[in-house]
Amino acid sequence: MGSRRGRYAALIAVILVGCTSGAPPGFAGGRGDRWTVPLIGPLEDGLLLVPVTIDGKGPFVFAIDPDANITAVDEQIVKDGGFVTRQGPHLLDETDTSQIRFYVELSGLELGNLIVQRQTAMIVRRGTFDREGRRVMGVLGRDVLADSLVFGFDRDHGLAELVIVKSWKAPPGAVRIPFELVPGSIPNIAVQPVPRRLATARVGDASVSMHLDLGAQLSTLRSSLWDKAKLTTDAIRGGQIDEVGVPHVIEKVGKGAPATLGPITTDKVLFAPYEDKRWRDAVVDGTLALDFFRGHDVWLHWDDKAIYVVPRAPQPLATRIARWDSGALGRCPHDGCVAVKLIDPMAGKELAPGATHPGVVLSVTRDEPAGGMDLEITLEPVNHPELPRLVVNMSPNGDRVMDHLKAEWVGVTLQVVDASPYPRECRGATGCIDQIAR
Repeated sequence: MGSRRGRYAALIAVILVGCTSGAPPGFAGGRGDRWTVPLIGPLEDGLLLVPVTIDGKGPFVFAIDPDANITAVDEQIVKDGGFVTRQGPHLLDETDTSQIRFYVELSGLELGNLIVQRQTAMIVRRGTFDREGRRVMGVLGRDVLADSLVFGFDRDHGLAELVIVKSWKAPPGAVRIPFELVPGSIPNIAVQPVPRRLATARVGDASVSMHLDLGAQLSTLRSSLWDKAKLTTDAIRGGQIDEVGVPHVIEKVGKGAPATLGPITTDKVLFAPYEDKRWRDAVVDGTLALDFFRGHDVWLHWDDKAIYVVPRAPQPLATRIARWDSGALGRCPHDGCVAVKLIDPMAGKELAPGATHPGVVLSVTRDEPAGGMDLEITLEPVNHPELPRLVVNMSPNGDRVMDHLKAEWVGVTLQVVDASPYPRECRGATGCIDQIAR
């Protein structure tokens, strides 16, 4: 077994990802120099979610977080798989508190056409990463998104990609935004947090030093800068999970001012208070997260100390469906393998004076070639962009889902813009329909 100190040293070596050349150890599949992974719910502009198979079981939904020192896994996978666990180095959370952590050695991770033969992972409590109706079973961290790789994502194609540095070329029209890598310098800890990727941005009248955070949905800014940034405050009840797996409550957000980084200006960015105590006030003012980058494809190039951004380019539905290794989704008579109808009970009838329109009924019926499979469909109201997208989740034994929509949906034309075999969990026996604000 070896000494505990020796086992800790081995784990620390895994967590402290260093510069390497070529593919990381244990990587296989793909072309040997690049790997593509399908994204789940890419048009929702939320976390980057991907399906992962472990030791032939799954697939499980995992998030991607370049700020996580090490891949994390829900304890349910560990228990169900009978994996052996061990205690390892403590990790420091955003409150500057040392957290005891246990670890596991996973085998045979498959994501897209990438195979990772063995992977050490930190264990988190059941449900730690669940969000927005999805059972998220883990996080892929810096041990997968290594220095020797360039990591990028394209929501309109529904793909993430890992490419070794020497094989990567910036896409046409990409703009390079440099950042400064600022390592952690916290005394008396075995594992420093992942270095911050700092770039100067502007929020309102404030020039701020912001960490570029591609593992969180919500941007942050120190509350002491909100007045200068011209942010107004809204009370909310929410939260985010840090890269150590610790939840943090959010009770307010700031809004109102556009944020600018290099050539990118994004309106309607929400900022939570930045409260990461591992970094001094003079070093980091906040973070620009996925919400800020929602209009762009992004590439993170560790070796070049830069991100590359390209404005998003809309793609046809067939392009996104092609990311799945599922022939059924491409053989159906209707887009996304569903027939969609909005039924207006008042069609051709006049409303009584003072009466309110009762709304419409949305009916979604599965095509036969897609029978017996999990299915999630994203519908976009093409002639009413102010309305939210609709996400239809269908269980394998559900062939039809119906829901009542309010009067503002009268006369709306719905278009299928994405289809996926990874629906949210829902209580309905055959499925459910949710609204996703844009």
